[in-house]
Amino acid sequence: MNKNYLLALGCISASLIAQGPAIVPSGASSTDAQIAPPESFVELQQTSSRSNHIQRRGVDYSGFVVIGETYYDLQTNSAMPHRIILNDDGSILTSWTTAPSDATGFPERGSGFNYRSTSGSWLPTSANRVEASARTGWPNIATLSDGNSVTIGHFATSGGFYRTASTTPGERPDGTSQNILVETPYKPIWGRMDNNGDTLHLICTYTDSSAPGQVRAPTRKGIFSPMVYSRSFDGGLTWNKAHEMLPDYDSTLTSNGGADRYTIEVKGNTVAIANAGLLQGVLVWKSTDGGNTFNRLIADEFAYAPWDSKKLMLDTPYTADGTVDVLIDNDGKVHAFWGLGRVFDDDTTDESYSFFPGVQGIVHWKEGDPSGGTLIASGAAFDRDGDDINGLVQATTAAKDENGAIPNGLSTVARLTNTSAMRQPSAGIDPNGDIFVSFSIPIESDLSDFDANYRDIGMVYSTDGGNTWAASQNVTQALRQEDDFACIAKSVDDYVHMIWQADDQCGNNLSNDDPNFGNHPVAKNTIYYQAIPVADIKAGTIGMQYGLSTKNPNTGNVSVVGNNYPNPFTGITNVMIYLSQPGEVKWEVKNMSGQLVKAGTAQELVRGNHVVQMDCSGLTTGVYTYTLIAGGSNVSKKMMIK
Repeated sequence: MNKNYLLALGCISASLIAQGPAIVPSGASSTDAQIAPPESFVELQQTSSRSNHIQRRGVDYSGFVVIGETYYDLQTNSAMPHRIILNDDGSILTSWTTAPSDATGFPERGSGFNYRSTSGSWLPTSANRVEASARTGWPNIATLSDGNSVTIGHFATSGGFYRTASTTPGERPDGTSQNILVETPYKPIWGRMDNNGDTLHLICTYTDSSAPGQVRAPTRKGIFSPMVYSRSFDGGLTWNKAHEMLPDYDSTLTSNGGADRYTIEVKGNTVAIANAGLLQGVLVWKSTDGGNTFNRLIADEFAYAPWDSKKLMLDTPYTADGTVDVLIDNDGKVHAFWGLGRVFDDDTTDESYSFFPGVQGIVHWKEGDPSGGTLIASGAAFDRDGDDINGLVQATTAAKDENGAIPNGLSTVARLTNTSAMRQPSAGIDPNGDIFVSFSIPIESDLSDFDANYRDIGMVYSTDGGNTWAASQNVTQALRQEDDFACIAKSVDDYVHMIWQADDQCGNNLSNDDPNFGNHPVAKNTIYYQAIPVADIKAGTIGMQYGLSTKNPNTGNVSVVGNNYPNPFTGITNVMIYLSQPGEVKWEVKNMSGQLVKAGTAQELVRGNHVVQMDCSGLTTGVYTYTLIAGGSNVSKKMMIK
């Protein structure tokens, strides 16, 4: 078992870093000839300070819809579940892990839910938890044949899952829950589910504890806590297959099932399942008979799988980082996507290894391709200062040495288990066969007060079935805001339908609540929805497009405002805006009674991004609303004076 979660890079010699990593071909030994990485692959490099901000950001937040909230800010351990569904009639189902309060231990954690009708209206964002009482998590959502929705979330206390369904299409599930897929004495957990009508297919693994009196997770076919498969024909009420091992799923390429290192998609009678993780292969199973039988495919064969202390020797091979997604195209072919990782072991006498979180890449493989896949997006594509490097300054308590300092040459990310900097691909496809993939990426020169990079949501697309891919684009672009845990609907129409979580802090409370990382507080986080026009994606106008030497700003016809910073503040605060056309810009501040208390002098500004300073000296402590007015458009947000 890996005992080294230090995410260390400092142990590697300067000469090795300077020379760059090497890729070991599938099936090759460490002594075989090594292949250089793709030219587009660039690892994170450190930059100097927050003063190096490049003020060139902006996106239309007026099109972002708030659909829910949560105090619990960890949506997955690795791969992003499918939590948004575009129904055939144009209605939309969404789900997420929610907690309506900040109570210690989140006793009210459960399945968040919202629904968009065919008219475009959403249910209220309040009281979005569906379970009546049970503390659940990691929800999955489906639309049944009668139009009702069903959520399935895990019940970690005793194992198994809770099923909650609506009684009327378009309404919130009613809170009447059934405990399903219990497997005494083990505890199935971290499910992934998809469906075809009332036929539900679910994969999961097992929680494990070595505490006295607790039952360890099972080992089957040499795999500890394996991924297992279940199927229901009646919407999850009963299950004719329960916790079965898939064929050819053994310790040849896999050592453990992993928490959330797997995904599933169902399209008609075709079922696709993918399993990936550090130090093991990327395996895909495909069924064309509704889950009766499966065939295994190898998307990526890790050179040293299954890893043990004697196999990984003085090498720096690439590996999947466990954030994997799977897609069935319109011809029934299976595609897999995963975040690229890298590991190193310089001591084969122990059971530890080092993980390189600074790797930035999303890999694509499709059925019929040789194993290994193709890099379709890299961190270098998100260079903002023109030096062709996505330079990041990052801090995490898990990356510090015995003196509390970050080792020289180390770049890490606000932690989400052992995942890489560029992670969590989520894929969808339209009727033309065009494929769209979102992912999470830390952003250069957008730093928290503790020198950790905020994240945005990136996107790439292909119009030829995944053979070639367009340049990466930045979808969200909220200054000093963490946009993460994005999921897009598998079905794409004229829009890519996407949800994600917005957090004022980098990382998450469970992984990064430490004095050295800013004591990540428990705070209310926002769940956003956005319908991104496919035409704008293909035109490269959804925000900032990065790729090669082309960096094109948003060419929309609105003025956009980011969050003010610092906030809370005393005296002066800054607001970033984007102007699609030159024009006059002014600002106003009102108290919560709507009275105008401050106003700035109008400025003539050119097209592009600008930072507007608002001098609020003399205002008393409290909450205010500020409004930026430009080009016939205005945007208002709240701020706090301390």
